[in-house]
Amino acid sequence: MDKKNTTIGLLLLMAAFTLMVLMQQQQSPPRPAPDSPGGVSEPAERPSAVEPVTPAARPAEAAPATDAAPEPVEETFVYLENEYFRAEFTNLGGAIRQVELKRYELTKGSEERFVINGQGDSPILALVDLPGADKESGFELVQADGSQVVFRARIGESLEITRRYWVESGAGRHDPAAYLIHHETTFANLTEQDLLLREFGLDLGTAAPTERQMLGIEHLNFNYFNGNKFRILSPRRFSGGGFMSWIGLRSSAPVPYIEERISLQWASVKNQFFTSIYTPNQETVGFHARAVDMPRIEGERAAKGMTGKILFDLRGVTAGETEVLSGHLYAGPKEYRRLEALDREQDRVMQFGWAPIAFISKLLLSFMVLLYSLIPNYGLAIILMTVIIKLVLWPLTAQAARSSKRMAKIREPMQALREKYKEDPRKMQAETMKLFRENKVNPMGGCLPILVQIPIFFALFRMIMSASELRFSGFLWVQDLSAPDTIAYIAGLPINILPLLMGLSMFYQMRMMPMAMDPTQQKIFKFMPLIFLVFSYTFSSGLVLYWTVQNLMTILQQWLTNRRQDDGPAIVTDSGKGKEGAKPDDVHVSPYIKKKKKKKKDGEGR
Repeated sequence: MDKKNTTIGLLLLMAAFTLMVLMQQQQSPPRPAPDSPGGVSEPAERPSAVEPVTPAARPAEAAPATDAAPEPVEETFVYLENEYFRAEFTNLGGAIRQVELKRYELTKGSEERFVINGQGDSPILALVDLPGADKESGFELVQADGSQVVFRARIGESLEITRRYWVESGAGRHDPAAYLIHHETTFANLTEQDLLLREFGLDLGTAAPTERQMLGIEHLNFNYFNGNKFRILSPRRFSGGGFMSWIGLRSSAPVPYIEERISLQWASVKNQFFTSIYTPNQETVGFHARAVDMPRIEGERAAKGMTGKILFDLRGVTAGETEVLSGHLYAGPKEYRRLEALDREQDRVMQFGWAPIAFISKLLLSFMVLLYSLIPNYGLAIILMTVIIKLVLWPLTAQAARSSKRMAKIREPMQALREKYKEDPRKMQAETMKLFRENKVNPMGGCLPILVQIPIFFALFRMIMSASELRFSGFLWVQDLSAPDTIAYIAGLPINILPLLMGLSMFYQMRMMPMAMDPTQQKIFKFMPLIFLVFSYTFSSGLVLYWTVQNLMTILQQWLTNRRQDDGPAIVTDSGKGKEGAKPDDVHVSPYIKKKKKKKKDGEGR
């Protein structure tokens, strides 16, 4: 039974780490567009932005208003800002060139601020596939007074487009309005007949990679929520190959883009810590997403970014009337409390994963932020959170420790039963269970703490990988709790201190634990600290800090358990005889217990 218990524990650990690596890949790919294998569809040609609609019939697509190449437009900029960000607008397309976040450094200790869409080739909320009003078209600046920015442009003599933006000031600590840019685009029909608007899109900008990605978790992606399911598309989805293509569930050929017809609640592009989310007030008809090559930095590998657009079809604009497209853009950090306060589950961009794990991640993140408000250091907040979690689970893990101690005590009686009844498995099973009952041993007691702690560990892993609060947060020698605590490199190998401390604490913890298992299983367990060290060597230091403190608390608990007096000798009896009716020949007392009794008598004699 102890062998089965050990096997179950090892399988649980292996399953947890496998799930940690593969969970990101479990997001279902979007449905392919009609007549488009692999989800890639060729967009229809859109030679004209608008066309007239007559009562007789819908005319064929009209030719562009003019074949003459438009004159180049000089780009100018105007700004809107509040306490948290500074948005730069461009007259080309009448859209947002970039958003500078005032409270977030570009690099550790840098005076430069992090900029959303700083490396994008298209402004955020630029109109796409709308000739005469796209990112190449010049808009007239109508108003820029610090409270709002208004642009205006005409397409021929038939359609006037007005684009208005405004921001809020004085937002609270967790108020999402701190990073909101409100948007409204008005299409005005200047003619005496109805106009048909072509399908067009709103650009979401480009998400560039920040710190390096870790252990298969890809936080750089395009993602959307349709009111029911949250889906992500990472750069790997466009490169072809991979596990899904290997098992035949996806084409192995690379794809230039993915376009799907679907109604969306919102869509975004994001990296590990920052996101731009557009939430429209009108119904959408789909999305278009693609991976883009980012400017290469000398000495580093080429990087991919993600961009995309939301597709709209406003149909027509009645003669002399207007149609309005509106919504709001969240351009800022992935702070759970702010995103949760939005109205359409935008907090899903935190990418916490499977619903039960996501629930625990949210609780842990909220608890950590609360502790930080009392102790303004995230390293200390993680330590305090670990201690509190351990104290809450203390009765459960204490019971498991006592069960393991009793299991070690009955190891030799168990071996004697196996030898005695090796020809009668049913009898051996019955006598083994009787032995467990008499010695108050729960053979599954050691698995329950693992079952409880694995979801917590996994949830903490997902939380720390997404929380912008931990970016560049220092603790002792750790410069960034969201990244490994590398202090130096030797022959290209990073030297990370916390994983080494974690491995040592785990090794000492296992040395203290009673080993109720055969020599082969003991050898396997001796390698566990090394296996965990390899797994966790590139984890974020905040996670390894949690694990190390958890090990130290477990060492303390095991020390206290080992100091407790034994519950009595281990006794095994034949079937039908209890402890009181056991004959001397039927009783097996562990030599370990005999040795303790002899020492006790010697002490009494002295």
